[in-house]
Formats: sequence, structure tokens, C-alpha cells
Amino acid sequence: MREFHYTTPATISVHAGEAHSKPSGAVAEAIHCSSTYSFRNTQEILDMLAGDSHRHEYGRYSFPTQTAVEQKLAALDGGEDCILFSSGMAAVTTLLLAKLKAGDEVVIFDECYHRSREFCRSHLARFGIMAKEVATG
Repeated sequence: MREFHYTTPATISVHAGEAHSKPSGAVAEAIHCSSTYSFRNTQEILDMLAGDSHRHEYGRYSFPTQTAVEQKLAALDGGEDCILFSSGMAAVTTLLLAKLKAGDEVVIFDECYHRSREFCRSHLARFGIMAKEVATG
């Protein structure tokens, strides 16, 4: 991706995360509607699996349109990186499972989303994580 030095949110949201020159000559980033991506040879697969290159292999993990949006959002927020999720629950559970470990305690409010509370109370216990619910009102 190209380096960009835009300063307004409108310009960043249009140009961040996109290559200056696109293969088709299009101005806007293409919407990719593919679930799987091919490799030119076995070495490309081995490089990706070893972490020596980042590329798209399967749409459930990432795809070019998603990557462009993530880069735009990171640029708009001044962040280093960004990741999109298919749902709020996917984002919440990923954060909790990535940051908490056995012996930790998470405090949840009684007015937060019901399924988030249920996940904390029912599922985190299996990992040795205690959920404490507190009343907000």
C-alpha cells in the first residue's frame, strides 16, 4: 500500500488502504466477491504458512475489500491496525478470550447486551475466568 499524508477524515476515508495504481485502472477500490484465492506455486503457500508473506487465501479470514476498509479505519482513528468482525459478539468474545486468562475476573454490567453477559457467566468459567455482574441503577 502507498504511504499517504492526508489530513482530513473525508480524504483519509477515500484514499487510505488503497494502492494508487489498481490493476484494472479503476479509481475506486474494487469489491471482491471471492471466497478462495489461488496461489501461483507451492512456494507462495509455504511463504504464507511460514508467515513470510501476507496474502489472502480464504474469504472467511480476509479479503482485499475487507483489508482496505480496515486500513481506512485505522488511518481515520490514528491506529496502528484494525480488524473487522462479522458481528458485535464476535468482537466481544475475541477480545475477552485474547486478553483474559485463568484466574482473571471480568466485571460486567447488568445492562450490557444479554448475550455478552451470558457468554461471560456461562462460558468464561470453563477457562477459569470469573465473571462478576454489577448493577448500574
